[in-house]
Amino acid sequence: MAAGHGLQTVLVDERPTLGGQIYRQPGPGFVVNNAGKLGHDFARGLDLVRSAGEAGAELSTGTTVVSLRGTSVVMFGQGPGATATTVQARRVLVAPGAYDRPVAFPGWTLPGVVTAGGAQALVKASRVVPGDRVAFAGSGPLALAFPAQLRHYGVNIVLALEAGPAPTPRSVLGLLSAAPGNFSLLRDGAAYRAQLLRSGVPLRYGRVVVRADGEDRVEEMAHAAVDGDWRVVPGTEERTAVDTICIGYGFVTSTELLRLAGCRFGYDEDLGGAVVEVDEWQRTSVPGVLAAGDGTGVRGGPVAIDQGRLAALGAAADLGALSPGQAATLARPLRRRLAAKERFRLALRPLYAVGPGVYELATAGTVVCRCEEVTLARLEEAAAATADANVAKSYTRAGMGLCQGRNCHRQVAAVLARHSGLPIPEVAAMTARPPARPVPIRVLADDTVPDDGLFVR
Repeated sequence: MAAGHGLQTVLVDERPTLGGQIYRQPGPGFVVNNAGKLGHDFARGLDLVRSAGEAGAELSTGTTVVSLRGTSVVMFGQGPGATATTVQARRVLVAPGAYDRPVAFPGWTLPGVVTAGGAQALVKASRVVPGDRVAFAGSGPLALAFPAQLRHYGVNIVLALEAGPAPTPRSVLGLLSAAPGNFSLLRDGAAYRAQLLRSGVPLRYGRVVVRADGEDRVEEMAHAAVDGDWRVVPGTEERTAVDTICIGYGFVTSTELLRLAGCRFGYDEDLGGAVVEVDEWQRTSVPGVLAAGDGTGVRGGPVAIDQGRLAALGAAADLGALSPGQAATLARPLRRRLAAKERFRLALRPLYAVGPGVYELATAGTVVCRCEEVTLARLEEAAAATADANVAKSYTRAGMGLCQGRNCHRQVAAVLARHSGLPIPEVAAMTARPPARPVPIRVLADDTVPDDGLFVR
């Protein structure tokens, strides 16, 4: 959209192919002989990728952004010998996406416990079946879509668990009232449910996985009923023999780059936790920095696409490539679609609101920070002394590993909140620091990377 209106545009994507998770394209070396067999998402993604190239945008894949200060972007290619490059842009649109919400429970570090996104990547990109007896545990529309999609690919799904309640007549009426503009979503949901019914896959509501057991990998899963806050109901535990557990309790927004830029955030657990604040043109609180997609609150692929288009129109108007009137006219259908999708999201919310109990499944010996092997017991020792996640990080090293807290920060915040009596949003986030991704030391040694005098030369 931006390139089509005459803006010199560079798209930077850290993956080797475009499309993200939903519209994922096969990796380098794969040849697609029959696109129809890869489904509608592949075809939609292919159209988007082609339109970006045809519009004249420079597509830079396999490139990682490691720092963002205002509209100064530091990035480096992932190939051998790549060095850091700094781009001074007039506008930067950050679309960092989201990732599966990490949920710690006994046994979650066993081989065979995978996130829904990880399993989806195996199936979509590499055509690899994740296991022979697969269970899904999670919540949200994904709890219908993901098991149905895997079953369509031939995966043996033995059980699907939805943490939220079963639909009621009232909730169904709410969805029907929000149907205008969303009939395709309702149709897809009905098709996924029908697929599970035809395949004989049990879908059980109001249940979560509480433990994974096995020697060298998962052999059995324990699951139990939960109340409205997703807290386990005593005496309801059951066991199922599985070799793979796919976990999909919604998503967490990727906030690293937007925090480095200094953007202002709000908080909504159902939208992924920390949510960057944007205006009607997707502008953040930092001049020149815009944000779109699931990184601004998890609302799904169609919303991400239209938010991106809206941000591009706003940038084009700000930079004089479009008049305000032209931008407003072009934005009108986008805003109508976004409003319809928001009505549908709000209608779904009573069914899939994230319960605090999802952060209370770990036991004392459960490893919460996988990178640094920090257990819940160690975190609770720190929580007795502080409610500051950064102090707890210094005490325990939780959040100092390769993922920089992506897999444990929410769990750490929940532990601190529980001990201090604070709501999770009031527990300070772990400080974001460059580089936003692990990089070779030669990238940090490059003179183009600003260091504020922290390194002595």
